[in-house]
This record gives sequence, C-alpha cells and structure tokens, in this order.
Amino acid sequence: MYLYHYFEKSRGPFLNISDLNDDEAVQLLTGFSAENKIIAKRDPKGHEQYILLRRIVEKRAYSMFVRKGGKPQRQTPYYMILSENELEEGYEWFVDCGVIKIPVDEFDKSTVSFTHGDSFPAFKPRQDEEPEYNLYLYDEIMSIIERQGLPPVRTEDMSWWSDPTYIEAQVWSDEPIYKYRKSYIRSE
Repeated sequence: MYLYHYFEKSRGPFLNISDLNDDEAVQLLTGFSAENKIIAKRDPKGHEQYILLRRIVEKRAYSMFVRKGGKPQRQTPYYMILSENELEEGYEWFVDCGVIKIPVDEFDKSTVSFTHGDSFPAFKPRQDEEPEYNLYLYDEIMSIIERQGLPPVRTEDMSWWSDPTYIEAQVWSDEPIYKYRKSYIRSE
C-alpha cells in the first residue's frame, strides 16, 4: 500500500496553498486560472470563497484528528491518495502531472488521517455543524478496506461527490515529505 502525491511538475511536489496567507493564496489561484490549470478551473471571483471554505475544512479535519488521538505536527496537511496503484484520474488534475509514490510504512501513522474521497465534501464546509464520522485513523481505514476493499475506479456515469473513487490521506507532518521533495527537486 502506498500514498501517492499528484502535482504540477512546473511547480514541484508537496506545496500547500494553505501555507500561504489569504491574499497570496487568492493571487496564486488567480494565476492558475489565467494559465488554464486544470486544478483551478473555477470562477476566479470565487477564489476568496474557496480559500475560506478550505480553511474551514482543514480546521475541522485538524480538530477531529486530534480528538481521535492523532498527533499532527503541522496545522495544515499535505494531500495524498491511499492506493495500491497510481490513479489515472490523478493525472487529470494537472496539465503536466507528476506523481510521487511513498510506501505507507514510511509514515508515522499517528500523523496521517484519511477520508473516503476528497476532504471537501467529507467535511461539508458550507454546513455549520461539524460532521463526526468522515475522518479515519490508519487502523480504522485499514479495517474498512479489509471489509469493503478499495473504492472502485471512476467511470463516466459516476458522480464525483457521491461516489468517491479514492481514499484521501492528510499528512500532518513534514516527514518523510521533505525527503521525497528534496529528492524530486535534485533529480530535476
């Protein structure tokens, strides 16, 4: 089992827009829209709202992770996908997509949380109530996978939000992320 990180090759891996202040984040998204980057194909007028909602989602995830016994070392996570193989749809998220694959065993499991599908719909950022059931610790997600298997690969008739086709991992630590980021940058 591996965690996969998909990214725009021209920018490099393991960059988190949430590490920027609001103005910098909106400016970056506006630039992505102007460059027609796939990941930012949303109304540029909505970038401020997206950043606001993203911060709500990440605060909810952080809070729930801590309550469940997680030990985050960062305030915002790096996003990865839990799978046995690369996902074809991951390559659709970027114009010139790169991917880094890291064995799950290289991570301190107490610094990684999981959602069934993307964390945005899992945490319903437009609702006032915080959901209590959408974030899993490593042992919990492995138990679900043992019982139900990994999510099926997306087909054209599946809804993105109602039928998650992957398990998202939120990595709340810089280890081993920095090691892989450095290796990628040196190899370029």
